[in-house]
Amino acid sequence: MIREDKRILGINPGTRYLGLAVFDETELLDWRVKTFTGKWTKEKTRRILKIISEQIELYDINVMGIKKLHPSRSSINLKNLISKIKALARSKRIKCESYSIKEIERVFLEGEKSNKRNLANRVVGEYPMLVHELNKEKSNKHSYYTRAIEAVALASNYLK
Repeated sequence: MIREDKRILGINPGTRYLGLAVFDETELLDWRVKTFTGKWTKEKTRRILKIISEQIELYDINVMGIKKLHPSRSSINLKNLISKIKALARSKRIKCESYSIKEIERVFLEGEKSNKRNLANRVVGEYPMLVHELNKEKSNKHSYYTRAIEAVALASNYLK
């Protein structure tokens, strides 16, 4: 039987922070940022993949959207992590697409100035339950909640 509904997992990967968002069709079910401290190790990779695998099982995910890395802002560890996330998706027969933030901004901002702040405002406009995270982000020196907001944008791109 072919499943028609979409359970979407958006992933904004990082070596310290992992933004996650889950949709059931058009309903935003979950969004979060997971933090991983310490140096990069195989164990850290396993922990990140375990969290993603748990989300896949918990929500019966059948579609994934992953943030495409900017070539100048990525490390070999991050590239390897993304390769392993994609391999995990393949092993579970999950459709997996990668999108750059610029591609997501084009979808969400249609003609507006492309930047992360405008993207976050637009995403929160469509998903008002994220307003708390956006307000907290405004007082942060370094972006944290933006990772979850971008994961929401990555996942909801399938709905556009």
